[in-house]
Order: sequence, then C-alpha cells, then structure tokens
Amino acid sequence: MDKIESSGVEHISFVYGSTNRVLHWIRAVVITGLTITGFYIASPFHSHGAVNHALIYAEWVSWHLIFGFILVTAGLLRIYLFFFGPDSASELRSLEDEFSLKSWIIQLKSYFFIGELLKKGTYGPLQFFSYAMIMVFTLMASITGLILYVHIYHHGIGGFLYDPMRLVEYWMGGLANVRLIHHITMWGFLIFIPIHIYMVIWSAIRFKHGGVDIMFTGYDYHLKKRENKEE
Repeated sequence: MDKIESSGVEHISFVYGSTNRVLHWIRAVVITGLTITGFYIASPFHSHGAVNHALIYAEWVSWHLIFGFILVTAGLLRIYLFFFGPDSASELRSLEDEFSLKSWIIQLKSYFFIGELLKKGTYGPLQFFSYAMIMVFTLMASITGLILYVHIYHHGIGGFLYDPMRLVEYWMGGLANVRLIHHITMWGFLIFIPIHIYMVIWSAIRFKHGGVDIMFTGYDYHLKKRENKEE
C-alpha cells in the first residue's frame, strides 16, 4: 500500500524583520481603534447617567487623534522600509510578478488548486496588489484625517499643515467630499481585514507553509511530503 508521511520542513526562509512585524501589529491595533472611535464620532451616543456629554465626546475624539497620528507615522515608516529597509530587496522583487501576466495566471490557477504558487519575491501579484491598495487606503485616511484636523486645531502641527491641507481639500472637491472619502477608507479597511485573515489561514493550509507564523517569528517554512511504499 502507499503511505504518505510528513517528512518535516523542506526549507525555512527569513521574510520580515522585527521592525516590519512590529509595524504590522501597531497598524492592526490603531486601525481597530480608529474604526471604533470613528463610528462613535460619526454617530455619538451617551448613557442616561452621563453628566457632560461634550467631555465624553472630546475624549473619544482625543483617542481618535492619537490613533490617527500613530497610523500616519507607521504608514510613512512602512513606505520607507519597503524601499530602503532590510526586507526591501525581496519585497521589490515582487514588482516583477506584478507586471507579469504569466505570474498572474500562475497565482490564479493555484488558488483554484491547479498547481503551486511560484513567486520571485515576498508577494504574489494578487497579494501585492491587495497590500498596495490597503496602503492607498492608509494614505487616503491619513490625508483626509489631517484635513479634518486642521479645521479644528489651528496651532502647532495644525497651523503648520493648514495651508497645504486646505489646498488638498480644494482638489478633493470640498470638505463634504473629504469627510465622505474618510468614511469610505474605513469601510475599505473593514472589508479588507476579514478577507486578509481568511486568506492568510487558507494560504497556510493550501500551500503548507507558515503563513500565520510569519508576523510573529519573521520566518516562513514550507512542509514537504514524502511517499513511502510499503508492501
């Protein structure tokens, strides 16, 4: 009879350094915080026993701003690391697959259980496109958030950014459009996150690698199987 036994790990590769892994979890936490506080700010509610509703609202806004500035900082640092960080060489190689029709076909076929996923860099073309879009959402959320910020805070960083942000506001068609875009980016995150979690787990099972472990340890491993024939 034929017996297939797992023969352990085929190879291990280092994918993400500690800075990228920490930034990943920082973004995950602050996006969650921004979503919760953002929902409240858009439609505030108060308990019947609350004495100072304005103070409660101000506290939620304060946390939203804190999370927002952390997201801006983490986003800018992540962009820098993509081009100049210790993991950038492998990430930049993913661009070769992004502009290759053959690589797109290979990845899509692998998702339909036709062959294995082969990629030159850290990401396959669909994965790279998805992460690029979430970075676009991060930039749009940051820019629109700063526009809304300078309308309330006119000193310090608000005063420094007032004129350039008002110009960007004009390009976006006014404050109402800015607020709408800000809300749309939130829904972009809410749609992306469950799909991202599902695909990471699915990929780990489908391709038998450490897809879930990568953002904890930095290492990816691929399991191999060996066929042993027994009479």
